[in-house]
Amino acid sequence: MTAGRHPMIPVAPPLFLEDIYTTDEQTILFDIIRNHGPWQLIAAQHFSSAEEYMAVAGPKNRGRDVELELSDLLTPTFRGYIGNYGVALEPSAHDICYSRRLLDLIREMHGAAYAIPNSFLFNLRAPAHSFDAGHFDSPSWRGMDKFDTPTWLSSVMAKSGLFERWELRSGQVIAYFYDSDVDGGFTYWPDGPDRPPARFTAPFRNSGILTHNEKMFHRGEASGPRSRRTVPGLRLDSTIRGVGTSEWAIHNGSEEITRYHDSEMRFLFHYGAFVFDDLADVRRYFEHTDDLSLDLTVEMFRDDLRSRGIECPEPSDPLHDREFVSVLTRAYAMAPAEYPADAPLDVPGVV
Repeated sequence: MTAGRHPMIPVAPPLFLEDIYTTDEQTILFDIIRNHGPWQLIAAQHFSSAEEYMAVAGPKNRGRDVELELSDLLTPTFRGYIGNYGVALEPSAHDICYSRRLLDLIREMHGAAYAIPNSFLFNLRAPAHSFDAGHFDSPSWRGMDKFDTPTWLSSVMAKSGLFERWELRSGQVIAYFYDSDVDGGFTYWPDGPDRPPARFTAPFRNSGILTHNEKMFHRGEASGPRSRRTVPGLRLDSTIRGVGTSEWAIHNGSEEITRYHDSEMRFLFHYGAFVFDDLADVRRYFEHTDDLSLDLTVEMFRDDLRSRGIECPEPSDPLHDREFVSVLTRAYAMAPAEYPADAPLDVPGVV
């Protein structure tokens, strides 16, 4: 970490964008999410315990004396992938996945020479509370990325500031579709989590942001009709799929538990790319000449904790050992200290 610089400050503040996708591109994207489901909950794809969730999106000084299960933190927010691994997974969206305009936006934000597609995902969100006290997107590292490293571990690695030598720089273009002027905004902390936040407010109509979310705490605010934000029966294995031309149904197996209209939903398309300063930087990544390993990561964490007088037992399973997760989460706790007065954390029963 650069001396004196907070590890969670983006290369540039988010930039608001309008008309992100053409009419034809929007047709392609919404056809995919409506007709190619069902889609899983985000939580089901990234976490196996409440400890792992709290390592990413938990408040810094709240809830340590409360025993939580992952089911206590579920919201009806579902995810699928249009592109991943730098590959277009949906043939109809091939040209969007390799969009010169989107790549150039991200490359120029960093002042980099090269950019390559990373992932292209979407979130479908039914009316929901926000249990998110502010998080940042899980970064990738040379030798350790989202395909072999759980989200919680990548997030703690970023908070520690110990691994920046190996970090893959990236950026995102995020497009929202949410037609409301009372909620559903985007809160972000461009100067670090200990400084005041800022907001982009809805409505979003094919608009959104160019951003560096791996280095910036942010949160999607609660959205949808308040009376429908709690979903009785929502489970980790619940799924959602399009019904007809304007509705969405959540299922537990073959049982439909609730249904929503387009107007109650919030849609997000999240395009991400890696950037490189020069060809030497590109070669380091693709030729694996300077990769980080899990063993070295654990060793560096344990050395750092010992130097700070913190006991850290050797984990039996570094990726999922709940005691190891808990020790690292507490040692490198970092979360926003302030929320906008007009957009409080919308968690029932929590002040």
